[in-house]
Amino acid sequence: MDYVVSATKRTKALETASTPSYVYDELTLDQSLGVADSLRKNGVTKVLFSLKAFAFVDILRRACGQIDGFAASSLFEARLARELIRGLGTVHFTSPGLCKNEIEKIAELCDYVSCNSLSQWERFKDILTSRAACGLRVNPKLSFVKDARYDPCRKHSKLGIPVDQLTVVMESIPNLLEGVSGLHFHTNCDSDDLSQMLATVQHLDVHMWRLLKHVSWINVGGGYLFNNSVSVEPFYEAIQFLRSKYGVEIFIEPGAMIIDRAGFLVSSVVDLFTSDGKTIAVLDTTVNHMPEVFEYGYEPDVVGSVDEGGFEYILVGCSCLAGDVFGEYAFNDPLEIGSKVVFENAGAYSFVKAHMFNGINLPTIYALTESGELVLKKQFTYDDFAARCGAHSYATV
Repeated sequence: MDYVVSATKRTKALETASTPSYVYDELTLDQSLGVADSLRKNGVTKVLFSLKAFAFVDILRRACGQIDGFAASSLFEARLARELIRGLGTVHFTSPGLCKNEIEKIAELCDYVSCNSLSQWERFKDILTSRAACGLRVNPKLSFVKDARYDPCRKHSKLGIPVDQLTVVMESIPNLLEGVSGLHFHTNCDSDDLSQMLATVQHLDVHMWRLLKHVSWINVGGGYLFNNSVSVEPFYEAIQFLRSKYGVEIFIEPGAMIIDRAGFLVSSVVDLFTSDGKTIAVLDTTVNHMPEVFEYGYEPDVVGSVDEGGFEYILVGCSCLAGDVFGEYAFNDPLEIGSKVVFENAGAYSFVKAHMFNGINLPTIYALTESGELVLKKQFTYDDFAARCGAHSYATV
């Protein structure tokens, strides 16, 4: 199908969506899944979808045929992953918060579990190794992310065993690592430079070759964006190096790369007024529907905004939080009360993080089909809010 035609239909369909709403474009999703599927060709690597980025079941079911499984970070994610993939793929797990009261169930649900620390490994290895392929998450201590809030390899990182510590253990008390069959590392966030993955592999080869010789699989994590402008040669070079030198099976776990471009947050203008010389456009959504805007100062893309537009607005959310602000945007045409404002590239880390602060309802969820039809998937109600608040007639005891 011609993507330009689909884009035209998409624009018309978004105008009909009730607001606020999340809309997921199935054609764009399929294109991203096609990129992921290409990484699996010829058995080069296996692809896991990372549920922390997105976890709406109908869309995940669509992905199942083009991925090898799911990556989970909690018991609930692991349960959802197993229900979705069943016996047609694998479920991988790693978390700094692996709890004693959950370990039995996680071992039952997951095919691969990577312990985040040597403490986790020592406490839980007997339970895990009897049911799952067990690995260790290593912190290569090789930072590429400038913002420490996103950097898995930041100083005093909670994510993984420091590479120097693991090297000492391997050399001095190797018996401690008996039962370890794999390694997991994750060094990046929203990177379009795949040479950084190659650099990480080369770094581990220098410092951890003894352990690499004893494992049968490696999960190279996620945080990389594969798109038309990105050279994939360093990725293939890294994978080929690991496979040829160490004979390991390789997993990669993208999340945002697959879902981000497919998602839109659609809102409507509910008020317009002037404050200190600037026009405020109040939307019927909130940064609590796209929490990374407030958490990390992320300024989302807005359909129709232009750098030199003649009509400038501060787009704000409708909660009582003073910092509920999306940013300043300009348009060629003026906004009016009732105008649609569409945030694009909103598929990842929006729905999974959204909440009902101020009692503001969660966005309705739609799928936009390849034919341009908008299909309602989920509408949230007062019952959802009341249940979370412990209302007796709705809450589960």
